[in-house]
Order: sequence, then C-alpha cells, then structure tokens
Amino acid sequence: MIYFVLFLSVPILEIYLFLKVSEYIGALETVLLIVMTAIIGSFLIKREGRKTIHRIKTISFSNPENLLKALGDGFFVVISGVLLLTPGFITDLVGITLFFKNPRSYILNLLIKRMKFSSFKNFRHDHSTED
Repeated sequence: MIYFVLFLSVPILEIYLFLKVSEYIGALETVLLIVMTAIIGSFLIKREGRKTIHRIKTISFSNPENLLKALGDGFFVVISGVLLLTPGFITDLVGITLFFKNPRSYILNLLIKRMKFSSFKNFRHDHSTED
C-alpha cells in the first residue's frame, strides 16, 4: 500500500513543485533547469559508473563484503542516474543524494548489516582437491 501511495504522490508533488518554481523563476527557466540537471546528472553518472566498474574488476572475490559494497555502489549509481534523468526536483534531490559516496555507504552498511555472511565464511575455492 505504501508503494502505491508513493507512486501516486511523487508525480503530484513534482507537478506542484514545477508550478511553484515556475512562478518564481519563470516557465522557460524551470524547463531549462530540469534539462540542465539531466545533462549534468548523465555526465556525472557516466564518470562515476566507470570508476565503479573498474573497482568491481579489481576486487578480490575472497572478501564478499567488499564485493557487495562495490556492487551496491554500482547499483546506487544506476539508481541515482535514473532519478537524475527523471524530470523533477524531488527525484533530482534523491538522485544527487545517492550520487555522493557518504549517503551510499551509509545505506549500504545498513543493508549489509542485515545480511548474514555465514554461508560465505565456510566457502573456499581449493584447486588442490582430488577428483
């Protein structure tokens, strides 16, 4: 039910904010601001995405927590990009927040603490086993 309410309320709030902002700065300026955030967002996400992909490639698979953090960073960068490309001030605010490393790390640490790594702790890849 909460997702349904969010699904309906976010676009309504975005339209309301479009109208309020356009009252203060003008309609054309509001549209240009939305387009500008999308362009800047796509540039930043492309750059950050490349860094994240490089980090995932260089991570050791022996530490699943580091791998999850790198994958989580990548996931949140993608979500950030989608939100920055979506027209709206609320989505831009959330997208910019997720773009920065500190909020992403905070959310990832909360999620990782909820996960249990007991199944990974006993997993070892040993090539010297007999067939």
